Amino acid sequence: MDINEVLNMNIFKVWTKFVVASIVGVVLNTIYTMVDGIFVGQGVGEAGLAGVNIAWPAVTLVVGIGLMIGIGTSSIVAIHMGRGHKEKAEKSLGTAIKSIIIIGSIVMLLGLIFREPIIRMLGATADTIEYARDYYTIIFFISIPYIFSTALNPIVRTGGRPDLSMIMIGIGAIANIILDWLFVIKLGYGVKGAALATSASIFITMVVSLLHFIKGKSNIKIRKEYFKLDFRILKKILKIGFVSFAVQLSYGIILLVQNRTMFAYGNTVDVAIYTVATYINCFLVNTCMGIAQGLQPLIGYHYGANKLERMKKLLYITIGICIIGGIIVYTSIVLFGREMISIFGIGAESLDFAYNKILIYCIGSPIIGTIFTMSGYFQAIGKNVYANVISVGRGFVFQFLFTVILPPFIGVTGVFLSLPLAELITFIVLGIILVREKGNDYRKIRRRINTN
Repeated sequence: MDINEVLNMNIFKVWTKFVVASIVGVVLNTIYTMVDGIFVGQGVGEAGLAGVNIAWPAVTLVVGIGLMIGIGTSSIVAIHMGRGHKEKAEKSLGTAIKSIIIIGSIVMLLGLIFREPIIRMLGATADTIEYARDYYTIIFFISIPYIFSTALNPIVRTGGRPDLSMIMIGIGAIANIILDWLFVIKLGYGVKGAALATSASIFITMVVSLLHFIKGKSNIKIRKEYFKLDFRILKKILKIGFVSFAVQLSYGIILLVQNRTMFAYGNTVDVAIYTVATYINCFLVNTCMGIAQGLQPLIGYHYGANKLERMKKLLYITIGICIIGGIIVYTSIVLFGREMISIFGIGAESLDFAYNKILIYCIGSPIIGTIFTMSGYFQAIGKNVYANVISVGRGFVFQFLFTVILPPFIGVTGVFLSLPLAELITFIVLGIILVREKGNDYRKIRRRINTN
């Protein structure tokens, strides 16, 4: 899509083309994780499900790096394209590609060299260590393709092809479902099979996205003369994208702490139930991330072109839809939660316990979309301090504190309660930030009046 179309087309059509495509893409991407959980739960059991969950904090490092480079680059590219600076956009893309190869190689080597101490540090027990090791090893072996597929997706969307971004992930998701069934159920490879299925799907997504920037109809291309590491550009990419990295890494750290807390106050079944809770909540959280990611290039285009009123309308539309969507999702969990849980192989004797805990864990659904949207908005316009306060506050600081404070008094319920409480506090902090911004705008207007 041409940049002039984005800036002048009917606002709802533009929103739909970018944000809906992003939502569909991210929802399909969620299937990568959820399908692994479903097939592992059905084919291996609760210990296998817990093993994948134990390995996941390490995997979030790989995902976080991909998002940091991808979101940082896409934000810079969007602003350059909004200003008509195509060459600068392509230089940013070249730096991103080179940095993925270098950083991905380092992550893969260090991850494999220190595999055993990392897995034990993550809390693997005698009945889960083999499953955790299998999943961890295969995922780290494909660190470079994993970072590529994660990073290039938002850049494809910003490059004017949100539809291709959705298709890329869709192809990977379908491949993952088919290969999970083949490797885990049919061939009996267990957790190792789930990791192999995910790896193959990621590789497919990487190849499609790279071909798009080399031979496809992208508005920006990977060019040989720009395929070099510009540290000035890289610094900007990492600075803007750090919020996305921090969010993913905080998920990993929180998951590590919560897994250990679960084993301290509960057992493997509790960890398995918490894994299911994160899978179900992951659907909503990733949808909200998809909304924020789809909105970001639109904010960047309009901010770069100084079309601020239209930019605000896009923001208001998004927040309204997020609130309505969150209410619908939580209502669905209330009505069909037991059916959702049973898909993951949780035993009938634990079904009611799991249902009650998941209702607690997901109760913040109506406000989470607003939190992600505003964090993405501040990230897109370069107000990284606000974006970090919102994202890191919710995903690490507040949830971490509640995870540590509550379980000694109320057991494993405290772990499930930590997320909704963190979201409530973050929502209050967001309100304070918006009041502060409104006050700053008012003071700027008064200064202009007094000057004139």
